[in-house]
Amino acid sequence: MNHPNEPTEPTNPASSTTAWEEAMSRDFDARVRHLHEAPLDFDSVKGKAHKIKRNRRAAVAGSILGVAAIVTPIAVLSSGGDNESKEPPFVQDPTPSETIADPTSAEPDYVLDGVWHQADGDEVDLPESDQPYQSAVVWNGNLVATRWDGEVYSITDVIDDEGKVVDSFDTASSPAVNEAGTTIAWIDTDGSVMTAWGSGEDDQLPIGSVDLAAPGETVAYFTAAITGGPDCLDNDESPACVVYLNSGLGEESRRIDSLGIDEVVAPAVTKVFDATDDGVVSVINEVTDDLDTCGGPFDLIDGTLRWKTCDYQVQQISPDGSHVAAPQSQYDGLGPTSLSVLDAQSGEQTGVYGAEGGFIHTWAWTTDGQLLFDVYDGANWHLVSMAVDGSLTEIGDPVKGADVDNPFTLIQH
Repeated sequence: MNHPNEPTEPTNPASSTTAWEEAMSRDFDARVRHLHEAPLDFDSVKGKAHKIKRNRRAAVAGSILGVAAIVTPIAVLSSGGDNESKEPPFVQDPTPSETIADPTSAEPDYVLDGVWHQADGDEVDLPESDQPYQSAVVWNGNLVATRWDGEVYSITDVIDDEGKVVDSFDTASSPAVNEAGTTIAWIDTDGSVMTAWGSGEDDQLPIGSVDLAAPGETVAYFTAAITGGPDCLDNDESPACVVYLNSGLGEESRRIDSLGIDEVVAPAVTKVFDATDDGVVSVINEVTDDLDTCGGPFDLIDGTLRWKTCDYQVQQISPDGSHVAAPQSQYDGLGPTSLSVLDAQSGEQTGVYGAEGGFIHTWAWTTDGQLLFDVYDGANWHLVSMAVDGSLTEIGDPVKGADVDNPFTLIQH
């Protein structure tokens, strides 16, 4: 399944010629020209923030988005800049989502303050890094964590269960991992689409290539998901692998398999979020005149959507395939203000969380089927786990910080 790259103190928002605005504008303009792409992704531009002082995000995003009129207004943070601790802003749910659930048998896994919190409850100290890890997956018991390289591409570190970096490689985007956690896929900086199921040369296979050239501060393709494995060699004992790629230019998403077959996922599909070994892919395949993104679970065998919605973006599929994570259909670069769990067969909402006065930044399914996400309330960051019925559990204590200084790295499964 899937793997869908922090500013410091802002500068004067009256200036429209800062380096940050230029980088933001280039990325945004590319998306305006190709409206099939999902709304502006904060992660795609935030890496530059470690080098450049920012304008206040609300002012910058407001000036850019107001001209383009493409996404919903930025969330108004109610704290007014104070640092007073706040409780997570739970909202009423059709299910009893305000009930704080008992902890489940498995622990949520994530990275916080240089510590890898594992699903079995162990904690592993990670090596120091110049850049924070922005995404992570678990592969054969190792943490595969990706950080920005300071320019355009990224560096991925493979870290064992003792916190030692056992390998590092350059990538054009974050690696994706298959359902079993045995095989990863990534795009090398030369455009090679790579797969690996071990550390040896015989345990890696390039299955195709893409042209990464793109205008501005982006690349032409990003790794979205991989299915198959455990190895990607074509024989009677092991299934082939399929790697799904999204376009940074708003073009149709592609699938490349280990036979070298390169084709679009399906007509009009412009974003893949996740994929399962039984042939279900969560996609966007339409953008309305009001710029809502529409899609759902696409069945590759039948060639049809299981169901379609323009109310949500149907994104990560739960480990057992029964539910999907779904933010609202349209949101700005900071993140959505609501996150739902939908039944994967019917599309019915079974749980929802709303971030009043703040926003949700990232989310990922845990190994035991909880939807883990981090949320900013205007003064503090919270880590929250939501069961498929909407029950909520806050993990640990709130972490004080600014809206652009998310302390958590969630692990995709």
